[in-house]
Amino acid sequence: MKEFIDYLSQRIEACKEEIAGLEKSGRQDDADFAKVRLNIYTICRTVTDALQDRPGAGAGAVKAQLERFRTEWSAALDRAREHDETRNSVVGEVRMEALGDVIAHFPEEEK
Repeated sequence: MKEFIDYLSQRIEACKEEIAGLEKSGRQDDADFAKVRLNIYTICRTVTDALQDRPGAGAGAVKAQLERFRTEWSAALDRAREHDETRNSVVGEVRMEALGDVIAHFPEEEK
């Protein structure tokens, strides 16, 4: 799990650098979407930190929470699309992309 947490931390730092560069270039909309990615990586790291060493929880609990995020955020994205909420749809897509990256990097032996 240490490698997974390290990966999340690296992604968080990369997002912060990306946001700073985009804001410096006056690309606020792009920076806002990068902030969504930053938020997802931060949430996933926080959940992992909280659950990994909790008695009766561990990697299985982290994986279960990531799957709950996938289910809930996918449903929110579907609702946004149904109601033609363009900005919420794009935010949902960015959120799902970042979550997909997190899940793809979750340790195989602990999936």
